[in-house]
Amino acid sequence: MTHPHPTPHTRRLGQPLPPADLHHLTPHGPHLSVHTPRGPLALYRFTPLQMALLTGDTILTAAQWPEHLKAFLYQYVPLPVLPPAPHPPPGLVHAQARDPHGLRTWDHTTYQGWPLYLYAHDHPGQPPSGEVPHLFTQVRLDQPPLPGPHHRPHGP
Repeated sequence: MTHPHPTPHTRRLGQPLPPADLHHLTPHGPHLSVHTPRGPLALYRFTPLQMALLTGDTILTAAQWPEHLKAFLYQYVPLPVLPPAPHPPPGLVHAQARDPHGLRTWDHTTYQGWPLYLYAHDHPGQPPSGEVPHLFTQVRLDQPPLPGPHHRPHGP
């Protein structure tokens, strides 16, 4: 089964599109990946999202970031909704709508509540290279759920 998204890998303003040959979510060692005909492709989560939700901070979209950081941030492509996996991963997979007027308008896949991202410079079957400590980390199969905005823990 092929992915329904267009085959070009760039969109206006050079913003990457997801690759066209994404099949389904799959385990790859301790991490969650996307199965492609060329091998697994790593998935990432934006780690500051958890603290922003826990503290009630506003979560900025990529378009709201300072100009000097946008080139970095746009290297992470929201994972579109994929066909169901033959063997579903152990966590909860859902779809999240995105801004229909933004640069990346496709629905976004989440795992355990975390929006999933591809790194534009990763290659299927090759070691992942998109980890940035405290910003983008690979998604683990045992990833704890992202607390929702309603979750307010007792702080220190």
